[in-house]
Amino acid sequence: MAVRSSIVRGIRGRSRALTIGVTTAAVVGTGAVVFTTQGAQSTAVSLSAAAVTRNGTSAATAAASCWAIKQSNPAAADGIYWLQTPTLVAPEQFYCDMTTDGGGWVLIGRGRQAWNFAYPGQQGAANVRNTPTGPAAFNPAALPGDTINGLLNGANVKDLPDGVRIKRATNVDGTKWQEVRWKFAKPTKWSWTFDADPAHPLTSVSFDGTSFSGGDTGDTARDSALNPTRRIYTRERKENGWARGFAYGGYVTAGSNSPTSYLWKSGNLGGDAIPFAQVFIRPKITSVTYPEIPQGGTPADTKPPLISNATSATPWGVTETMTGLPGEAHLEVQGFAVNGNTIYVGGEFKNVQKGPNPAAGEKVAQPYLAAFDTQTGEWKPDFRPKLNGSVWDLQMVGGKLVVGGEFTKANDAANTAGLVALDPVTGKNAPGWQANVTATNGGAAVVRTLDLQGDWLYAGGTFTKVRGGNPITADVTLGRAARFRASDGRPDGTWKPNFSAMVMELDATAERVYFAGHFTSVSGQPARKIAVLGTASPAAKVPGLNDQNWQPSDPDIQKQYQQIIRAYGDKVWVGGSEHVFQSYTASAFDRIRGVITKPGGDFQAAAEINGVVYGSCHCYKFVYHDADKWPTPSTWSQIQTSNAVIAFDGKTGEPLPNFWPSLATRAGNGPFELTRDNQGCLWVGGDVNRGSWAGSGYQWAGGFAKFCASDATAPGKPSNLKATAVDGGVKLTWTGSTDNSGAVKYEILRDDRVVGVTTSTTLTDLVAGAHRYYVRAADWSGNRSASTAAVTTP
Repeated sequence: MAVRSSIVRGIRGRSRALTIGVTTAAVVGTGAVVFTTQGAQSTAVSLSAAAVTRNGTSAATAAASCWAIKQSNPAAADGIYWLQTPTLVAPEQFYCDMTTDGGGWVLIGRGRQAWNFAYPGQQGAANVRNTPTGPAAFNPAALPGDTINGLLNGANVKDLPDGVRIKRATNVDGTKWQEVRWKFAKPTKWSWTFDADPAHPLTSVSFDGTSFSGGDTGDTARDSALNPTRRIYTRERKENGWARGFAYGGYVTAGSNSPTSYLWKSGNLGGDAIPFAQVFIRPKITSVTYPEIPQGGTPADTKPPLISNATSATPWGVTETMTGLPGEAHLEVQGFAVNGNTIYVGGEFKNVQKGPNPAAGEKVAQPYLAAFDTQTGEWKPDFRPKLNGSVWDLQMVGGKLVVGGEFTKANDAANTAGLVALDPVTGKNAPGWQANVTATNGGAAVVRTLDLQGDWLYAGGTFTKVRGGNPITADVTLGRAARFRASDGRPDGTWKPNFSAMVMELDATAERVYFAGHFTSVSGQPARKIAVLGTASPAAKVPGLNDQNWQPSDPDIQKQYQQIIRAYGDKVWVGGSEHVFQSYTASAFDRIRGVITKPGGDFQAAAEINGVVYGSCHCYKFVYHDADKWPTPSTWSQIQTSNAVIAFDGKTGEPLPNFWPSLATRAGNGPFELTRDNQGCLWVGGDVNRGSWAGSGYQWAGGFAKFCASDATAPGKPSNLKATAVDGGVKLTWTGSTDNSGAVKYEILRDDRVVGVTTSTTLTDLVAGAHRYYVRAADWSGNRSASTAAVTTP
């Protein structure tokens, strides 16, 4: 599939006609005129005569690499050039170093301290190419990983013949520099996670031409005591104010936090010197083959339907915890349920609150359970239930809100311990439905998880007896899981599993109920932290599954508990400790693939939206793809960044690194609940206290945050493409299209590739000979419409 983030940017401005092309009839110096777009400006350049010379001076003459330009023109100077590969799709501008070591290097990142080393990049491609060096470039900027993979045209990072090049300042004035080469041993696709631990292994590293074998990107130290510049330390340190970069280490003592110093130090913290650095790669691609475009044109191509990385404002939230105790069992938010445009929020919170600095009447005591509008984020004050303990899960059942938790009374009513059905508008107890749970082992009777399937509401937790219905039944003895009739709460006395320890999560389908938790057996049969039971009575494990082949990441059985299990389509997703999230086939329960986060990061909740599975964890560093061991992931295929919620392709199980949400948490416990609302937004709940940057500061979050869908809709298809002969070429005109996000740009394809991008609906291409032309629309999120059918040069 085409890399979608590489559409040429920077041509917003006024609509204007675009003239592009080359001539095959003129001689060198007669010069067909070509216009390249830079911002909204057009610059005339002369092109060579006999054939398309891919010198990178325009979108129409984009080259396959900086190296290709240098090979065809040894006199090419440092500067900005147009590049294009089949994977990059559309021509885009990049800064090329045409001087160092034979030239042909493309700049992919630059900056001093405060690199984020995240796959989506930093500050955008225009900042990388337009400000490659100097104090104005100290604030790091880096290309998105998709763009870099496009420059590689699908090649393996470890197969770059010259590795990854790092150019670092060695003095405060920026007049002396060091050249470093990293040759990677492992990654298949690009990753910025140089600072991981364990990090990307290297086959070799060189400092100013002196080579050493081995090492990794986290701490590349070679003879640093004897030669203090022979170290690169990319990880954050307290002494550096937690700022990351390409630090020298403690032996380099020069530097300051001056805005003009090429060596930065954090002031009084005594950290390492972090120099201004540039990162280059040199794909030696000299020619590429583009697939022939059929007469009917190209199909629409849209971005994966990911949720946005930015939070949507939620003016109200929930604050403080009733117990004030630390730890994962004492969080503001532990459960969600959605009903129309209302989201119910349950947990251990004490108050509902408007913003970080509430006025009088904007901080209200409403412990454990509250309701909010999913569209406006406003609190719904008419919903005022009274509970005396925490809420762990919520489920809409036949127009009622069923609440599970560790309360012993709801609205002061009897027979409401751990389980109650409420009126979804007022919060009063719903008539005609009642159930409750108890524990015979002297512990607390807690309902941790609920799920509705057909006529039954399934529940799991720590309880060992249940009763319910109207009239209420006698106690039914079972072991930490039960099901209740959806119509009135009456327990099913014929379906009675017996789990040996707590059930933390369940997911019911028509024929199966999936369980995860701390248990090691169910009804006398082995069940190592997960179990799959049938829905027919009596409750029994589904035969023929390989669920005992479930692969924990740690041999210590006490560290194998799981707290996510979700069936989405033909896959089952399992997650928990130690920091593992895996997908299995639903048919046989065979493992497909998995990830491990490090450091820390048990997985705690999951949700599926538009074919993307989101898993949440207290993981704020790195996720190791295809790893299967903890605490030292060794089998990983890739490392990417993580921040509390990770996205996965629901079909392949592959992590999607472009999702890197902006949020923070109060105590690092992370999100313990995820859900989708009826507008397609993802709600994330736990000890969340901060959303994304909103112009002048971060958005406040009270226990939960909302992430809505990014644009994954293609623009409308252009129409009425016409070609008219003009002197030296052809004039193209077409009828424009619209897009749900506003203005569009148009990609003009000649024969087999994009040769121009414009916001106008006309283009003059000065190129001789017979050619086929197509036009398609693209929005600013990277979605492309289907193209027109081909028109041929008149």
